Amino acid sequence: MRMSKLGIKTRKERGNEETLSQEILLQSTQLKRHSSGIYGMGTLLVKARNNIIDVVRKNLNKYECAEVSLPIVQPRILWDESGRWDTYSKSKTMFTFQGRNEEWYCLAPTGEEIVFDFIKNNIKSYKDLPINIYQIGLKFRDELRIHGGLMRSKEFMMKDGYSFHASSEDMVREYARMRECYQQIFKELGLKVTPVKAVSAEMGGKVSEEFMCFCDIGEDKALTNEDKSIALNTEILDYPDLIEDFKKANPTIDFHKLTESRCIELGHIFQLGTFYSQKMGGYFTDANGKNQPLYMGCYGIGINRTLGAICEVNCDNDGLCWPVSIAPFKCDIVYLNDKKDFAEEIYNKITQAGIDCVIDDRETVTFGSKIKDAKLLGFPYLIIIGKNCNNNEIEIEVRKTNEKLFVNREQL
Repeated sequence: MRMSKLGIKTRKERGNEETLSQEILLQSTQLKRHSSGIYGMGTLLVKARNNIIDVVRKNLNKYECAEVSLPIVQPRILWDESGRWDTYSKSKTMFTFQGRNEEWYCLAPTGEEIVFDFIKNNIKSYKDLPINIYQIGLKFRDELRIHGGLMRSKEFMMKDGYSFHASSEDMVREYARMRECYQQIFKELGLKVTPVKAVSAEMGGKVSEEFMCFCDIGEDKALTNEDKSIALNTEILDYPDLIEDFKKANPTIDFHKLTESRCIELGHIFQLGTFYSQKMGGYFTDANGKNQPLYMGCYGIGINRTLGAICEVNCDNDGLCWPVSIAPFKCDIVYLNDKKDFAEEIYNKITQAGIDCVIDDRETVTFGSKIKDAKLLGFPYLIIIGKNCNNNEIEIEVRKTNEKLFVNREQL
């Protein structure tokens, strides 16, 4: 891809934002604030987000989860069935509106009601179970506390998945599988996460865990022991029944020896039980011919938030440092004007090899500014076609380590 076609116009000055990564994204014009909590994303962020989605989708498909696509606009009648319309309306986090038929709708803040309505009539017998389906799409929440650009905004990309089971035991089994799947996803994305005991709140059910990335700019707080084998969200301290459950699972725990740390919630998994089936009429016939309520699990990953966390833990004062696994482009070619033909030759060879590459062909930007922009934008490898090319030497600079390598055309 040619830099001149990306619509990027970096700024010299950096603002005073909540996080360093947010400052960098705004300076690089890859993030645009249109209003409080409403952001546009540039090409590099969109490509990186798509790469994250590819990793998520690949792993979910490996675990035999089936992808679906459900409406963003959801009718109030479904939320009345679950009893959650009033809860979300009172919290004022749900965008609601009336259609021309005067019926009420909302923009999806989450998907439990719509997915239950979508799947329940397809499940008649225990032989139809278990099922695990997911979608990746936009969600909308009128957040009171906007934070960190991609971390907490009013519109965001989310992966939400749901499993349906004939028994509590089978729901617990699938919960464990999804827990394993999530750990693999975040490992591939280069993020260190810890499953943390959490509050399910209005989602329903009593058992849930958040996948936390420990980071100083995180909004959440967790209590952990030294190796993080024991971890709980501090919100649990406000729920005596959850504290008791936690003590039963960890009988030797000493809360005074736990350390409090800030963290970013990237995913959340739930054992919902029969919370929705009993309210929304989801039943199946068991092996004895009796009607039984469906057991349900729920599994979410904040795609935008994961993207934001990756940016935050992979940046420095010079700019972003994209991990190779999700980098929008693997390398950027910068050249002196009299080396243009040679740079084009290298660019063609790299792209023909199937490697996502940028060539900085902007004619109104100086050679030095192009190198600064390459670091700001965070390309993993910078290929410099400079004076040394007279000796058939190409300079490669590794963004993460600042290591410089000199190779010839054949070695590149």
